[in-house]
Amino acid sequence: MKSQDLSRVFDVAIVGGGIGGSLLASVLGRNGVDVLLIEGGGHPRFTIGESTVPETIIGLRNLSKRYDVPEIDFLSAHGKLVQNVSANCGVKRNFGFVYHREGERVKPEETTQGPTWGPPLGPDSHFFRQDVDAYLFQVALKYGVTGLTYTPIASVELGDDKVVLNSTGAQYSAKYLVDAGGIRSILSEQLGIRDADPAYRTRSRTIFSHFTGVQPFDDIIGPKRRHKMPSPFSQGTLHHLFEGGWAWVIPFDNYPRSTSQLCSVGISLDLDRYPPAQEDSPENEFWAHVARFPDFARQMQGAHAVRPFTSTRRNQFSSQRMVGHRWCLLPHASDFIDPLFSSGLAVTVLALNALGHRLITAVERDDFSTEHFEYVQTWTKKSFEFYDNLVASSYASFDSFELWNAWFRIFALCTLYGANGQMQALFDYDRTRNVLSFDALETQPYRGLQGLDNTQCLTMVETACDAMSKYKNKEISADSACAQVYGAIARSGLTPSSWKTLDPSARCPTGTFTLQAMTRILLWGRYSSPDHVRGRYFTGGFGPVVKEAGQFLGSTLKRSARESGHSMRDMFVSNNNDWRRQQL
Repeated sequence: MKSQDLSRVFDVAIVGGGIGGSLLASVLGRNGVDVLLIEGGGHPRFTIGESTVPETIIGLRNLSKRYDVPEIDFLSAHGKLVQNVSANCGVKRNFGFVYHREGERVKPEETTQGPTWGPPLGPDSHFFRQDVDAYLFQVALKYGVTGLTYTPIASVELGDDKVVLNSTGAQYSAKYLVDAGGIRSILSEQLGIRDADPAYRTRSRTIFSHFTGVQPFDDIIGPKRRHKMPSPFSQGTLHHLFEGGWAWVIPFDNYPRSTSQLCSVGISLDLDRYPPAQEDSPENEFWAHVARFPDFARQMQGAHAVRPFTSTRRNQFSSQRMVGHRWCLLPHASDFIDPLFSSGLAVTVLALNALGHRLITAVERDDFSTEHFEYVQTWTKKSFEFYDNLVASSYASFDSFELWNAWFRIFALCTLYGANGQMQALFDYDRTRNVLSFDALETQPYRGLQGLDNTQCLTMVETACDAMSKYKNKEISADSACAQVYGAIARSGLTPSSWKTLDPSARCPTGTFTLQAMTRILLWGRYSSPDHVRGRYFTGGFGPVVKEAGQFLGSTLKRSARESGHSMRDMFVSNNNDWRRQQL
């Protein structure tokens, strides 16, 4: 057992015990690094950043296997999450998008959807962050991390051979400091590296809270035969789109075994179209925007906020540097774009995969040179810039349903290649059990997120973004912008043969992600895709997926039998050995 002497010099100190800080602490602690994890507040605590995307859940699996922390894998699919972490978390079976015009009912044909993966790889989840963050903090402690709560850090002293952290009446020392403090990053403030005016194209602000009484949108829009989307809107992350903004609806109570009554709802607004209200409260402004759209208002008519409304002045922030002598910022302490596409968690998981092994090596070699960590900064920043272009173009596309219907196909293709790039390393590890498989994540074309390291994907996005920028600047019409977006998709050669990305009438152009559908994509990728796809993506995935499907079915049946057996036993017997917790 490690000494709890806080006067020693730790290998790594992490300031911020949220999801990013606790994940990193668990990874390092499991691999023999002496870690001090400092949280200024306590757990549980309110925070947002609740919706996962396929790259996030595969990235979490990679973290779990690469660094041998099986508890992280519990976050990688909804079934594992609610069985092992919290039944307060919601299921995310789709990205749902509904287009609104002020004062008008929604047209069912003006909806789009992108399903997430079905079992065994999915589905995605809605993290109830206060439960998930508290769980991960405990996991870090399990692996020998020294954890402190209610310990705000007032200042940091960066020395040649160590870092000193000053709290009220106490000092802590470490060889290296990771700032996981989010927007309130102590290093960004102390070093003056936060940009006063972020150069990001996206300019938005957000008003949000948690609510009870939010009605499932499927009750509002009517039956599937009208909107023809394959998955219930209320079982995914719902996006209400309107000119100049969008709203999210993220339910935590959207499956039968949920123990939650809550739903996260927020409205994000283009700053230039909707400057901050000077005299109105965030609550009044929130409800005023809801009232503009009759079907959104119907969904929220019985809703009650359970906490004060939070309002941001501008979502975007950035920092000049992420790494320096004996310090590093995690992504959300460095930059942020917008809640759209749930990019924050995805970028964080990407960075942790790259940062974890670098810190383990740095401790082993006692070499904390800044150059050793430059890769983390380079590819995190590239990922933020890529998301900025995607999100800024999305805001422009909200001007009309036709524009959005064309544009969101770019996001769908980027997600496919970004997620499959992560899967290539995962499947190779499953085959070889060699952690060197994960080194591929730092080679072309798998670096970064959303396929940005893939030449064809990057060219497609740049061409489509250029068209959206010209449209926003009134240089071309909406019809011309749509045509250029579809043209970029066609020229890329990235579309699987079973998808309908070039058909505007196919409002769920990817189809579903059942086992059968995923098999079709794998077969296309392996045997009939273009040369720039074949051999780089969709290789060797069929065997691992089928094997995992069998394991998923077996574990489901075993769990059901065990729970039934326990219930029968408890009717007749008082004594049991359930307190002997099974080892992972």
